[in-house]
Amino acid sequence: MLRGRLTDKVLPSPSESTPQQSVTQDSQWDEERRERDPLPAEADDVNALSLPFDRQASYLGISSIRAALAAMLQVRPQLRGLLASRQTNINSTSARNEEVRHCYHPPRPLSEHPRIKWSSKGQALVDAYFQRIHIFTPMLDETSFRTNYLGSQRQDSPWLALLNMVLAMGSIVSTKSSDRDHCRFYTEAMRHLDLSAFGSSRIETLQALALAGGYYLHYINRPNRGNAILGAAFRMASALGFHREPSQQDGGGDQFEAAEVRRRTWWSLVCLDTWTTTTLGRPSFGRFSPSIDIQLPKLYVEGEEGFRQDIGMTTLIENIRFCRIATEIQDSLAVTSVLDAIDRNRFDEALISWHSQLPSTLSDDRDVDEPVRLARCIMRWRYWNLRMLLYRPTLLGAATGHLTEPEIDHSAVEKCQELSKTAIEDIAKTWLSHQMSGWNAVWFLYQAAMIPLLSMLCKPQSAAVPEWRSQVQTALRLFEEMQDWSLTARCSKGVVNQIFETSCDLMRQGEQSCIEPDMNNRYIKGINSQEELKIKK
Repeated sequence: MLRGRLTDKVLPSPSESTPQQSVTQDSQWDEERRERDPLPAEADDVNALSLPFDRQASYLGISSIRAALAAMLQVRPQLRGLLASRQTNINSTSARNEEVRHCYHPPRPLSEHPRIKWSSKGQALVDAYFQRIHIFTPMLDETSFRTNYLGSQRQDSPWLALLNMVLAMGSIVSTKSSDRDHCRFYTEAMRHLDLSAFGSSRIETLQALALAGGYYLHYINRPNRGNAILGAAFRMASALGFHREPSQQDGGGDQFEAAEVRRRTWWSLVCLDTWTTTTLGRPSFGRFSPSIDIQLPKLYVEGEEGFRQDIGMTTLIENIRFCRIATEIQDSLAVTSVLDAIDRNRFDEALISWHSQLPSTLSDDRDVDEPVRLARCIMRWRYWNLRMLLYRPTLLGAATGHLTEPEIDHSAVEKCQELSKTAIEDIAKTWLSHQMSGWNAVWFLYQAAMIPLLSMLCKPQSAAVPEWRSQVQTALRLFEEMQDWSLTARCSKGVVNQIFETSCDLMRQGEQSCIEPDMNNRYIKGINSQEELKIKK
């Protein structure tokens, strides 16, 4: 038995729960099969972009996107065959896939440690990193990092690993999704991050692993590898005592700065781990254990540079507050498929309270510098998405017949649909034309689009069908617009469009009526409305 923190509720153990069929059981996975099989390079079993209806899937729970897709297949079994046929046609064109797959080759053996000299191109990539990545995870001492890069004197492996990961991420967020320069920097970083790196006590090694496991490997759609590396980075950080507040802090400015970098590095790891696992349905493994007493990052207020630091630390602190709530939600949904109304409402109220208490810089629509605007948008998208995930299990249960009519909380279903609509509209209004925005926008848009798709499948005669159809069409338009700014936009559009068109084809042809549970948990057939469900060409 488990006891929740916010709710003080005894949670059933997994063996006592009856998991929905959408939860992955007896999992098998091999991310390296993309090097052998004709899978889209943008796809992995976590985002389900390849629509792999085989057993090659890692463990995924009710919070995962795969759970939503599995629910659609239960509602409309014909989808499986039709989608597989469409997917075969798409996969037959593999030129783009080969181009991306060949980009990621195994690192060469490390024979020497060449210095990386300063260059104007490298400087632009460093600037892009601090403009678009640092605002979320301010692990690095920016002044010290820039000084070391400008000096071009260091040639130790920890520094070269970190520098190359910064250049890789800077390359991603400053170019279009078709650019492959980041591969070269990542490959070079990996030459300095072999298994022996996990025994390092250097903070640069830890930070490089955090960037690889928390960002880069998710960008290139190796999420399980990324999560494994991030987990190892946590173990390294705890071995170095980063989870404990230093006892001596009166040794002057250098000691204070060192302690602050430790705090920022630890909490950045916490945020990265939360962001990358919230939608997997896996346990958190105790990010906020009572044994962790490291304090929150400190704020600076002196001068322009101090103001920039203050904004960055404020953003990190607010993300930590969000991640604390998200972790409890993640652990609860990893245990039970559907939260009861009391727990769900309490979690939702905690999220609403967090959002309402954000500093004005992070909550108002005022004109701000790009880093703050970017952070504000993505924080809000995460907020909509997590609230939506709280209510989505009820929609999945209602759609698949796991909940009888008296058990269905219709207000929860409607709330889920409202939140997905809000998320789609917000992303449409606020996304920016670069990859840090597009990458996140596509992922949250993909999550949100599943709600109107599933709603159309199980309620084809609802008066809300035109609204749901409009939401899906908005998402498809946005995916098209975002293709230059997201590696997965094209594939996300393909999956959503396949489900949308296939579903409407089924309903138009009348091959199978939608199934709804009645008051006695019997099944009644709905009537297809051919005109209502036509796709506007």
